[in-house]
Amino acid sequence: MYISFGEPESILKSNLFDYAECSLFDGLYLPPIPLSGLMKSFRSNAIHGSAIYAKRNMVSLSSELTGLLSREDYNKFLMDRFIFGNGYLLAVKNALGRVIRYEHLPAMYMYRGEKPGTYSWKMLKERIDYAHGSVFHAKEYDPSQEIYGVPEYFGVLSSVLLNEDATLFRRRYYKNGMHAGFLLYMNNPNMTDRQERDIIEKINSGKGIGNFKNLFINGKGKDKEKPELIPVGEISAKDEFLNMKKVTRDDILSAHRVPISLMSVVIEGINAGGDLNKVDWVFYKNEIVPIVQSLEALNEHAGTKVVSIKPYDGGAPLLAP
Repeated sequence: MYISFGEPESILKSNLFDYAECSLFDGLYLPPIPLSGLMKSFRSNAIHGSAIYAKRNMVSLSSELTGLLSREDYNKFLMDRFIFGNGYLLAVKNALGRVIRYEHLPAMYMYRGEKPGTYSWKMLKERIDYAHGSVFHAKEYDPSQEIYGVPEYFGVLSSVLLNEDATLFRRRYYKNGMHAGFLLYMNNPNMTDRQERDIIEKINSGKGIGNFKNLFINGKGKDKEKPELIPVGEISAKDEFLNMKKVTRDDILSAHRVPISLMSVVIEGINAGGDLNKVDWVFYKNEIVPIVQSLEALNEHAGTKVVSIKPYDGGAPLLAP
């Protein structure tokens, strides 16, 4: 069962999550959500992407690592975990079967095998099957199935895509060069068909998919109305763009729960100042600690300590409240 990123549809009216298990193809389970769609959504909105980067950085800063896992591989692993709801690490072992290090595996191309504990990397015609138990899989819990994780922000994707649509609409609005759609009404009985075609060609010379459309009507002298240029949708386009951006922005910030003051996001009418140390401490306590504690499952997989939570210091000399 795949979730589409195509036509908008209410989650309550669809059966997108009414699956008992992920589809099995060629011995591998397919993710319930197209990972390419999640990757595109990550790049489609500044606040959505920034919140993920911010959370990645704060979790990484709050994690103590041993020599079994490099900071670079850990950061890549965290990015996958936050974008896709799944993160993978490969245990590299010596001849005696002892883990000597962990390496990052890109979640975009990882698949769970039919047998629990088996994983494969698959891209186009290439495929690598890893030994049973050699891959550590960290996933965000999904109550609908137990094969893959689903990112916690999934419910806000409609707002992410709507925010992007509003931005694209406004870009086309300016690129058009006319910045408004209009209806040109004339009442000239002497105008030839060639002249009418020339006018229509000129007023619709703005190019680009989704640009405003302009209409031309010639009354041919059948009434007494004078020529008019009637704007279509200009005022509403200006107002709705700003409202749409604000509403979807608030949805995205709520889904990620990263305080705007820690993201350096400036929002008109909202004071993001105050005691940032207290904001940082509360976010660390309520969000960062649970995430790192869930990742400490890697220690059990390795049979030794690999990652642990770093005590909060708030950037010494600050002490936690």
